[in-house]
Order: sequence, then structure tokens, then C-alpha cells
Amino acid sequence: MAPYAYTSVLTPSLRARSKAAYKEYQLFFCSAVQDIDSTQQIDLQCVAADLSAQADHWNSRGSGFVVERIVKFVLCITQYRPLHGSTYILTPHCFVWSVLSSIHLPEHNRDRLSNYKPYENSLDISGLTFPLADKDVPKFERQNTLISVNVLCGGDERSFVPLHVSKERDRPHHVNLFLIEGPEETHHYVWLKNLSRLVRGRTNHQHQTFVCNHCLHPFRNKDTLDRHIPHCQRHPPQEVKYPDPENPKECTLEFHNKAARFRLPFYLVCDFEYFLTPSSMTKT
Repeated sequence: MAPYAYTSVLTPSLRARSKAAYKEYQLFFCSAVQDIDSTQQIDLQCVAADLSAQADHWNSRGSGFVVERIVKFVLCITQYRPLHGSTYILTPHCFVWSVLSSIHLPEHNRDRLSNYKPYENSLDISGLTFPLADKDVPKFERQNTLISVNVLCGGDERSFVPLHVSKERDRPHHVNLFLIEGPEETHHYVWLKNLSRLVRGRTNHQHQTFVCNHCLHPFRNKDTLDRHIPHCQRHPPQEVKYPDPENPKECTLEFHNKAARFRLPFYLVCDFEYFLTPSSMTKT
């Protein structure tokens, strides 16, 4: 795997017309983000299917729209360094020990690695490279069908950000991991024993809460969480930031783009005064 990967976004510009009024519209669609490295190239078929689905969805909102031509394509490629576990401690298999500590929790001396050594071969880690990158967690889940894993990391202003949210909700063992960022680009996986305590400051509820893995919002009961998840999982994992109540600019919502209220930026009305002079007619 290359030390750096690339993220690509393909944005086409289309021109469509309506059969009814023959009006032209300039449309812009954006494909999903794809990770590209030395082992994975851009999936053009996936891009085409994604853009086609967006165009069909837009057509369903109107009547008789026809895409005439593609005006241009914009391909955005951004270099980034994937976040992954590193050499924060002596062992690069901190991911494995964190998962085993969640599944095989001893009654005493839970911090001793010797308690989890007997279960080391119970996990299928063939083909995985350690320290494990968060984007390789889905591969670990495919090889270990009884375990689902979520990975969080620290965000801005002492907040938390979901890096990987498992799509498997009904497996016997679910593990929440936290990726700690250390000095000199070193990272370390640890097991999150109680997610409700981690987000305790987001609610005034004094008892255990049920936390959504996508937005990290705590709920008082599991039924409310179950009703919330189908709507929340439609979107990528997100970080929720609350406005500062002491800052009026953050806690007050104000509409600024006043020009968007009008169809045209300028509307000019002209009134012309004129008069007619009688033409001289010569009788013959």
C-alpha cells in the first residue's frame, strides 16, 4: 500500500430541456467519493451508475425533461494520508488486543496482555496489514462474521468523530474502538467500554443512554434509538457541533443571501413617453 492515497470526486455539468415549455436548465451532479491507491483504481461503472441515478431522480421531479448533452466533466483529485494505527506502543496489534478485551473480559487484571493471549488465534486476521488502517476494518468484519466494529477518534474542541460505522447490527459481539492520536503521527486503538459515558456531556439525562453510532446522539430509551437509526444511517457518519450560547453570531440563525429571493439579480422597468404627429397628406 502506498503511503498516500487519493480521493476523487467527479462532477458533470449537464444541459436539459423541458418538452412542455422548451426551457433549458443547467444541472450539476456530484459522484460519491472514492479512495484510490496503488491497489484500487477509480470505479468508472460505479460513477456512471451513481450519476445516472441522480439524473433519473431529478427527472422524476419534473415533467418531460430530456438531457440534451454533457457540457463538461470536472474531476477533483485530492491527496490525503489515511489515518491508521501506528507504533504508539510496542505491539502493532493493538487492534486485535482491543477486540479480544471486549469479547473475553476477565474478572481480574484486565490490563494484562496474558489474559488475552489464549484467544489470539480465534480471530481471522489473514491478509490484513498491521498496524491496521480504519478503512480495512470492513475486511476484518467480513473475515470475522460474529464481530462488528465501530471506530471513533477525537475531533475539534474535545468532540468525537466516527471514522467507521459498521453496517452489521445483529452480530453477537459489537466492539467500539477509539483511535488515539499520539506524537509524530503515531496512533493507538483502545476499547471503548461505555459509549454512553463518553458522550455524557451531550444530555442532561442522569442515567444510561442509548447512543447512535452515526451521529453519536444519546437517547433515553432503545425504542427511540431504533426509530432514529433508519433515518440517520442514510447519511455518512457525521460530527455534531453545538453553537456557543455566549456567541450571538453562532447561536442566532440569520438569512444573509438576500439576492437568492429573486429570480434575477436586477429587474429594470422602463417607461417611454412618446407622441404621434399627424402626417401631411396631399390631395391629388
